[in-house]
Amino acid sequence: MNSTIKIETERLRLRNLFAQDAQRFFEYKSLPEVGKYQGWIPSNVKDAEDFISKYSVISPESWLQLGITLKDSSELIGDCGIHFTDEDFKQIEIGFTLDPAYQGKGYATEAVKGLLDYIFNTLNAHRVYGSCDPENTASIKLMERIGMRKEAHLKESIWFKNRWADDVIYGILKKEWR
Repeated sequence: MNSTIKIETERLRLRNLFAQDAQRFFEYKSLPEVGKYQGWIPSNVKDAEDFISKYSVISPESWLQLGITLKDSSELIGDCGIHFTDEDFKQIEIGFTLDPAYQGKGYATEAVKGLLDYIFNTLNAHRVYGSCDPENTASIKLMERIGMRKEAHLKESIWFKNRWADDVIYGILKKEWR
């Protein structure tokens, strides 16, 4: 399957990340408020480069990381992850991160809607789900806003940052996507 992805929304482009994105990617990914609910935080630009290189191919059981850029300036403002959890790409996990400087403007919602359109209409997935800490209210509100429903609340199911943490799962089926 082709690993080159370009998704356009009204104000954004979602596209593959490239080595030249590593500095900007590192800048927002390493912020404490961004890393609070994320399992991976880059220590330096080289970590960001390695991450971009590792998560750049579509294949079963892999993640593909896409950059979220502003259409008018091409500035990288965040990223989305697509986790291909099975051989035929029918079940897909998503994740998303937005630089705090760009939060509260509807960009994350717009990006995730564009991502879901691509996953359901181009990849023809059956189900998409997202997982997050139940304290991550911004992510929960976003998933609910776009029509995902809470499917599970798993108690102390993840060893995260030296403690057992809860995990909530939100999902949506292709037939439920508008």
